Amino acid sequence: MPQSSKPYLVKADPPGKRVMIVGATSGIGRELARYYLLQGCVVGVTGRREEKLAELKAEFPESCRFRPMDVRRQVCVDIFSDLVEEMGGLDLLIYCAGIGTQNPALDLELEWCTVKTNVDGYVCLSTCAYNYFKKQRSGHIAVISSLAGIRALRQSPAYSASKRFQIQYTSCLAQKANHERLPILFTTIVPGFIRTDMLKYKYPFTISLEKGSRLIYNKIEKRRRFSTVPGRWRWIEPLWKMIPNMLWEKIW
Repeated sequence: MPQSSKPYLVKADPPGKRVMIVGATSGIGRELARYYLLQGCVVGVTGRREEKLAELKAEFPESCRFRPMDVRRQVCVDIFSDLVEEMGGLDLLIYCAGIGTQNPALDLELEWCTVKTNVDGYVCLSTCAYNYFKKQRSGHIAVISSLAGIRALRQSPAYSASKRFQIQYTSCLAQKANHERLPILFTTIVPGFIRTDMLKYKYPFTISLEKGSRLIYNKIEKRRRFSTVPGRWRWIEPLWKMIPNMLWEKIW
């Protein structure tokens, strides 16, 4: 894990800001939590595995706060409020919770769990954050979506559709904030293939968890509205969009 003094990590702005990371028990969410903790931020971490959250608390006892949370349950609204209060406020919400895998058998339980996590959970917590930031008159909402949300993928129907939903919903919130003249920032990260436990197959252009998380962290701290990670996918994404839907559904 890189130290906060290394030049490729953007300094957290403002120093000591309050960051909540939803889905911080593993993968990108956990890496981001450690980046912000190393930067001296007050970080609230959530996830279903309490023991993993407790490990972060033990490593950073002064600046880490945690609450177990299952984003598929509406009680996450109350947990969000409790954690914000314990953190002394909130400046940045990062939604990293997500389920996604290939589902060629179209198993209903897997599709349902994916939608509940990626759609219901995100709507619930991003709405909570938006309303909180509206009263505060400042704030930043970031979501880790996926390239799977750019075009439909037959191998992962619920995952692909739910990631598209996250992109569109964030755009709607950004439009709403602009219309209401609210100084709320939004960042949508669209990663390619990053080596996490969720990645079960070998794909082209796969990058390490450390590199992917570092790139995502820097994009968020640079307040980029929409970013593809790593940058090489910026050239592939427009080519995908150029393929007509009728043709895409036959060849992919």
